[in-house]
Amino acid sequence: MRTPEEWTELRRTTLAQCHIFSVDSSERSTRNGKHGVFYVVNAPDWAGVIPVVETPEGRSFVMIRQYRHGTEHVSIEFPGGIVERGEDPAAAVARELLEETGYRADMVVPLGVLSPNPAFMANTFHAFVAEGCVLERPQCLDEHEDIDVLLIPEREAIDLVGGEDYGHALMTAALFFYARYRGLSS
Repeated sequence: MRTPEEWTELRRTTLAQCHIFSVDSSERSTRNGKHGVFYVVNAPDWAGVIPVVETPEGRSFVMIRQYRHGTEHVSIEFPGGIVERGEDPAAAVARELLEETGYRADMVVPLGVLSPNPAFMANTFHAFVAEGCVLERPQCLDEHEDIDVLLIPEREAIDLVGGEDYGHALMTAALFFYARYRGLSS
């Protein structure tokens, strides 16, 4: 099996510095003489968490509903956010869970790490499950956040993936990890 050749960066230039990410052009070449300019989005790592609440009816997820500017519509998803430089991703999701929903977890378990789009993005997504969640306090939202908190039964949340308002790809990836964690996938 042939291994694709690695590219060596010759020059990198920042084209745009945005609030939470930058865009660079990267001139690269291979030893075999291939040459090109590629574009890289440098964004911080991001972490998401599937918060679980045990109810008399079974397991439910704490989910959030918020407007997303990229799609220009409301999305239902799991809590999450940016992992600050030097911050442990598990601490980041515990912080985001508490801020966005008011829930605190007894235990935060790592599920997996993904590259959201390795073709042009230089960050990673860390997925977690938060077991034993209890409502501890009111939300503490950032200036531009407007978030509704929902409790959705586990089976219903899994069945709704890909449906209207449930199309966030990283949430689907987190649910895949969760299904494997729970032994729900074969």
